[in-house]
Amino acid sequence: MSVNQQRPDFSMDLSIQEFERHYWYKNELIHICSMHNISSSGTKAELEVKIKKLLIGEKTIDHRLLNTNIRKKQELNEISLSTRLIPDGFKFNQKAREFFAKYYNKSKFTFTKEMAAALREAERQGNIEMTVADLIQVYEGKTKLESPEEKTYQWNNFVKDFNKDSRTKGFKDRMKVAAQIWSKVRDNPGEKLYSPLLLDEYLNQMNE
Repeated sequence: MSVNQQRPDFSMDLSIQEFERHYWYKNELIHICSMHNISSSGTKAELEVKIKKLLIGEKTIDHRLLNTNIRKKQELNEISLSTRLIPDGFKFNQKAREFFAKYYNKSKFTFTKEMAAALREAERQGNIEMTVADLIQVYEGKTKLESPEEKTYQWNNFVKDFNKDSRTKGFKDRMKVAAQIWSKVRDNPGEKLYSPLLLDEYLNQMNE
């Protein structure tokens, strides 16, 4: 995949389709939101949603921030399987860690990114019925989380697939090579996925 179309600068003249075709770093999205007086809090996926609403002139309401504030204001004295995450004030703190450790009969318990993402998704959707029992289903992998946030891990997935290619093991600085190839994919339209063809093109350019 050769670079034949550089990513445009952000402007209000961009269509949503053009915006989606290119890769944007989180700090760039934060800057765009700040420049247009939009809340710059949230995950990368949430910032992208806000900006797409901005491009079509739709008013942006940070539902997740509203529900986060509701959850954090509540004092939770006791945790049970029926505890509702948002209205009852569930938090990922020592009390919750002790509850899950006791539930699984472990000396220690570590929260997972899937659990945190599930809570954020509940706040984003305004799902006030999600409980600790539902969170356990996520932890055990019985409930698969599908959210816009998962789609933002493009660079991490790119590097993972790059490292799986056995031919990359001979590079002295694999991350530097991965970053050079990624730069060609990042600013080009289309999916931001690693392909052995990209390595072939890189090696050909090095030989030339």
